[in-house]
Amino acid sequence: MIRRFFIHLALIFIFIGVSWAVLLQHNLVHTATPITPKPSPPRFAIALVPLDSRPPCTDYVRQLAAMAELHVSLPPAELLDNYRKPGDTTRLRNWLAQAAVRSAAAIISVDMLVHGGLLASRQANDHHADAAATIQLLRTIHREQPQVRLFAFNIIPRLFIADNPLTEKFKPLMSDWAMLQETISIFENPADLEKLRKLEAELPPELIERYRNLYRDNRQLNSQLLELVQEGTLAGLVLGQDDSAPFGLGNLERQWLDAVISRSPVLQNKVFVTRGTDEVALSLLGQVIAGTASYRNKVYVHYTEATTADLILPYMPGPLSRTVAEKLALGNAEQSRDFPSADYILVIHAGSARSRSADMAKSAALIKDWLSSGKQVALVDLAADWRTDQALLPFLQQNGAPLNGLLAYAGWNTASNSIGTAVTQAAMVLSGNRAGSAGAALNRDLQRISFLAERMLDDWYYQKSFRPILNDSLQRQQINPYDLQSARNKVNRRIELQLAGIFPHLVERQWQNSLFALPTPAHGTYAIANWRVAASLPWDRTFEIRLDTTPLPAMVDERR
Repeated sequence: MIRRFFIHLALIFIFIGVSWAVLLQHNLVHTATPITPKPSPPRFAIALVPLDSRPPCTDYVRQLAAMAELHVSLPPAELLDNYRKPGDTTRLRNWLAQAAVRSAAAIISVDMLVHGGLLASRQANDHHADAAATIQLLRTIHREQPQVRLFAFNIIPRLFIADNPLTEKFKPLMSDWAMLQETISIFENPADLEKLRKLEAELPPELIERYRNLYRDNRQLNSQLLELVQEGTLAGLVLGQDDSAPFGLGNLERQWLDAVISRSPVLQNKVFVTRGTDEVALSLLGQVIAGTASYRNKVYVHYTEATTADLILPYMPGPLSRTVAEKLALGNAEQSRDFPSADYILVIHAGSARSRSADMAKSAALIKDWLSSGKQVALVDLAADWRTDQALLPFLQQNGAPLNGLLAYAGWNTASNSIGTAVTQAAMVLSGNRAGSAGAALNRDLQRISFLAERMLDDWYYQKSFRPILNDSLQRQQINPYDLQSARNKVNRRIELQLAGIFPHLVERQWQNSLFALPTPAHGTYAIANWRVAASLPWDRTFEIRLDTTPLPAMVDERR
């Protein structure tokens, strides 16, 4: 705890020092004229039924779509889930039926329409009537509105049993049981069979049955969704694999799905099975775009360490290279070995306790060189132990890398979450630059800058630095970080004050007085003159925050 505090404090002072160094280096004296960007009418509208109400499933999708001049409509908040309270599935299906009429495409979480959200889907309850109603609704929309492209996604249950006070103590045993299901199917090791028998003697039979039913019902629903693709009702389908490991029941389900898909040319072209959950809806934006343009981004993938491509990070069933390949394919991009002709460079960093500061400094210097030379760079900044000192961002700050020039930045939660986000942001920015209106170029770039700032503030600072300290403080006060109850407002204020205090050092002072070219049909030089920053807790826990950072641009007359 003491070590983390001093690391946290030291990094703040580093940011302050670097920020002032940047200001002194530029030594700018200028006058600024505020600019109000005027967005163009959206190219087309997308109806979104999110996986749940958290920002990654709602706000991120809307923000990334805006970079390509797409409008995303969401159901009213009161229809969606709120942490442990499921969404109103009946009213949500009614909303989708009406919203589809006004949309060119729809991105649809089947888990939300059937169960009322991701958390609710982890409970083995009887939702057969909701499943039947959802399948019928999709067929009806396609029949009545055939011009609306329907993209659905459903989640394969995770390795771990649902968070439940009654079953929490069995979580490790159930995880072992689930992993043994696959290892036995592969190796047929008698020792594993004996382990399984012992585990089943310790576990309540009803718990095992509930877990099996969860997977059985999920397979049945996925079979029906595959039929919708075959018949043409769905333009695309993504089946995401929730929190998993190299072995487990989820992998067996994936193998079954891969076998079914391999036997059908139609399914091979329209169905994706991918690692990850929370980022699936935003990843589907790449498929929506693919239906309107034939161009596929060529991506040069750079791993910061020789072993990074083969790493298996927590909650992932396979190596990073496989996840990268999946997210590029889902985002309508292709990996290229031709560095000069690539549309952008996707940098994958996965720091760990074995990472050396000298090596990370070299990686940061290389990224700085690429950015300074005008290369398009998207950075996935992962940390195996979710520690600030395992990420690249501090090293980029130290060497004065022009972070406002990044095409994308992401480092939140699992590897699949971050990779999917960065690939999608890159796709949306490039799509907007190619097909968007010239008059809205400034607005599109401000959307990019805003999302960059939020990801750095959230993914790096809040998640890896402040939240562990906050949670430790709350637990010492006997407040559960995952059930804040009456402490929520107090905790929210504390978060707001902390983020408002760090924002100038992490983002604002680096960008505010740094002049950089914003795409615009007018002539002149632009800068970010000021920011509006707001933060709040979307759910009754500290696990995620909702951020709103708004950069305020100005035209400047520079005198050196």
